Amino acid sequence: MMRAAICNNMVMPYTNRLFNYISGSKRIDLEVISCTLREGIRTSSSASYAKHYRHVVLKGIEIPLETTRISHINSGMWSALKKANPDVVAINGIYPTMIIAAAWALAHQVPLTFLTDGWRHTMPQSPYHRIVRPLIVNRCKSIICASEKGRRYFMEQGVDERRIFIAPIVPSWDAPAQVPGFEQRPYHLLWCGRLNESPKNAGFLIDLAIAMHKRIRDFRCRIVGDGPMRQELLERLSGNGVTFEYSENVRPEEMAKVFVTGRVLVLPSKLEAWGLVCNEAMQCGTPAVVSCYTGVADELVVNGKTGFVRDLNVGEWVDTVEYMAINPTVWMELSKAGQRMVTNYNIQNSASNYIGGLLFAANQSPGAAREGSQNG
Repeated sequence: MMRAAICNNMVMPYTNRLFNYISGSKRIDLEVISCTLREGIRTSSSASYAKHYRHVVLKGIEIPLETTRISHINSGMWSALKKANPDVVAINGIYPTMIIAAAWALAHQVPLTFLTDGWRHTMPQSPYHRIVRPLIVNRCKSIICASEKGRRYFMEQGVDERRIFIAPIVPSWDAPAQVPGFEQRPYHLLWCGRLNESPKNAGFLIDLAIAMHKRIRDFRCRIVGDGPMRQELLERLSGNGVTFEYSENVRPEEMAKVFVTGRVLVLPSKLEAWGLVCNEAMQCGTPAVVSCYTGVADELVVNGKTGFVRDLNVGEWVDTVEYMAINPTVWMELSKAGQRMVTNYNIQNSASNYIGGLLFAANQSPGAAREGSQNG
């Protein structure tokens, strides 16, 4: 069995599910090496997640960068890889700890894989990234990305399409067996995410909710999230008479109960590599309106078919959300189409393509590795 070392920032609920599934396939002996147990901006921890794979957490520090990016500087990566003795090493970036992992792989002639959920709009473009990223990527035997946008980005950078594998991001929990219909959903609008200006654009949410309150007589919204704009949101919505329910945090396993209460999810992000919240909402029958700056735009959320993609204009969003939230026929068509679409973004496809990328890098069964690599 091939041994693979996955070097990442931290294990999240959805990556934990993926790693456990991959390990359960018995095709790869998986060890995950994390820079931290929990990043400061995250509410999830990987403390007790790893049931079927080995998990090593390194000692180190994290340095906040622009928006929500964090650079990790850790000791122990070299020795952790030496102990793991992998046949392939995968890294998820080019910050210091990942550079150490890449250097170990190159020094020991171990194939390297690059992991990312990024695409053209979300890839950092500092001088450092523009110089170092191509040097690392060109030495990687395979690229495992999360979207068609990611695949196009790397092809534009000159990467051979045969080296690129799309392993879609999938929820950490399964879709509910049954979802309520239009009339059983008390909230017109739903938000689940960090309350910050960049990248989540919570100020846009505030303006949208106030405008919706003026447009729909009995408008109600449900908001889950925390962040620096929390107080402003609560004060402005209350001050403008908006009816809303607010929760700072909801456990991942309880999120389905939130999604099935909303008619429309909104994701007006200024910068979003993917938008997993849309997968979660749509598998609960809740269609979404997203900005054109999200990875899901016109991939999972296909404009006019499974949801809507809009520029960041409050007036356009008010018209779109109203069209969806008060029209049962329109809502039902979008809800059903979204549920069908999201089934393509499943744990089986994601794990198969992830495994394919690792095997391809290690030059093991390359024909089998390509099978289904563009699914999802």
